[in-house]
Amino acid sequence: MAKILISPLGTGSLDKNNTATRKYRPANYRIDGKDYQKSFIASALYEHLELDGIIFIGTVKSMWEEVYESFCKEKNLECNADYYCQLADKIDQMGYRSSLDSLDLSLLESVLGSKSKCILIKYGLDQAELWENFDQIIQVIYSLQDKDELYLDITHSFRSLSVFQFLTVTFIQDLFSEKKINIAGVFYGMLDVTQELGYTPVVDLNPLFEITSWIKGAYSLKNYGNGDLIAELLKEQGEDALANQIAQLSQAININYVNAIKQNSTALKSSLYNPSQSRPFNYLRGILEKFAQKFTRSSITEAEYQLELAGWYFENQRYATGYITLAEAIITYVCEIQGKNSGLEEARNEMKTFLHRSDNKNRELAQLYFKVNPIRTAIAHALIDKKRASASDAIANAEGYYQQAKQIFKTKKMG
Repeated sequence: MAKILISPLGTGSLDKNNTATRKYRPANYRIDGKDYQKSFIASALYEHLELDGIIFIGTVKSMWEEVYESFCKEKNLECNADYYCQLADKIDQMGYRSSLDSLDLSLLESVLGSKSKCILIKYGLDQAELWENFDQIIQVIYSLQDKDELYLDITHSFRSLSVFQFLTVTFIQDLFSEKKINIAGVFYGMLDVTQELGYTPVVDLNPLFEITSWIKGAYSLKNYGNGDLIAELLKEQGEDALANQIAQLSQAININYVNAIKQNSTALKSSLYNPSQSRPFNYLRGILEKFAQKFTRSSITEAEYQLELAGWYFENQRYATGYITLAEAIITYVCEIQGKNSGLEEARNEMKTFLHRSDNKNRELAQLYFKVNPIRTAIAHALIDKKRASASDAIANAEGYYQQAKQIFKTKKMG
């Protein structure tokens, strides 16, 4: 497992004493109470975090020559003056139209070490260049190994690059989840307040990643009933009881155990009245309350509950579970209007036969069941049968079947 920093590299500013020389002004970077007098925040982070490598990302105008000189000094290596001057002269001639192959950064990379890289990117002046930069950063992740720890520095370079880098790595964290790469820190050197404080505080902005996780967790729960991520985040903040209730409701929905859905949604609804110390969660509480309320619904019949559950599954494109639940809701409804115990398999089988009777089979509810049940059967038994409705037709008709059942259920008759 390696600890790697990704750090954007800017163009610096001209030395006040020599207008032809670019320099990053040395700053007293303070990290966790420790001070580091460095020209580059990357150098301070390298020492403080005991990193294994740095991946510098910059344009053809970035201060590559200064990185080379600085890290030669850091590592007590001889600085090749010819290489430094050639690199500086070359960069001075570069511009936004220059090819990314124009600079040879191999000697710099050798100084940085085997786990370090220098990545050249475009200025990001338009969407095409932004996507090119995206591809370049993606390649960085390909080079990482399983369980590597990744640190981000967003202090220097174009502000747009820092934002783009942050969003790209957020995307990558999900895309390459199988690598289990951990975003261990996001650092920003607050050069803006150096004069006021007398030092440059280095702030860990890792809570930004936590916020994106909360957003993803809320979306997954609201749209798919998957509360695993929200539960995991709550456990990290010590909210074990609430986390377990969300996880249990999520599991009940995923397996479609109706009684468990009712019980767990009621328990969760009660727990949500208790105060929570989790600040991100408090802003999502309203979403969870609506979610729990949707599945509580104690004032309706079993058939109506199953029907509403089927409607939610269809709404959230979980068509397989929706069709299974809709077919069972119809049988439960027939049991209810015929005075049968819908919890008994014998009674349910009897009502299926009842729908096929000559005096019932042309009724609206029976006709609906004859459309829905073959789809349910194909789904439940994973059948390969070309005579059944196509997948696209089944999906297209799902909402209509649900609405039709809803209208029939209101009549308390067979339709």
